[in-house]
Amino acid sequence: MHIYFAHPCFNDSQQKLKKEFLKKLRGALESTSYGKAVGIVDPFDYTPNIEGNRETKIKLSRTVKEACLKMLDECDIIVALVDGNDTGVAFEAGYAHAVNIPIILVSGTSCDDANAMLIGAAKERVDNILNDGQMEKLARMLEWYYLSKERYLHEPGKN
Repeated sequence: MHIYFAHPCFNDSQQKLKKEFLKKLRGALESTSYGKAVGIVDPFDYTPNIEGNRETKIKLSRTVKEACLKMLDECDIIVALVDGNDTGVAFEAGYAHAVNIPIILVSGTSCDDANAMLIGAAKERVDNILNDGQMEKLARMLEWYYLSKERYLHEPGKN
């Protein structure tokens, strides 16, 4: 199973949250029997961060969009960090919803502050995601999606 991690990562606080989130998520997944079968796709590992340079952004925008959509198409579920009201995250989640990829919203504080359409498209929401208990909750959700996919040989929780 592949998880697409949609998130903003344009400043120090966003980068710090991403690093801590991924460390905790990988740890939570590794403590399960299915953890080694789950991959996390971070689009920033495969596309350049072009938001800081207007000329480069305009020049590479289609390339970045196409790369991210290809990665999304190859994933089974999207975990979308809604902190910061990032339009890229909203775009990725909207695309995922349109092609029936289940969406789990996560937030360092509260998913209730996200756009209503994001909340409405999500299958699940997890607040205070860096809290160990909440991370375990997310890991259990991902386990359910993984086991459902393996057991029933179909895509669980489609829109």
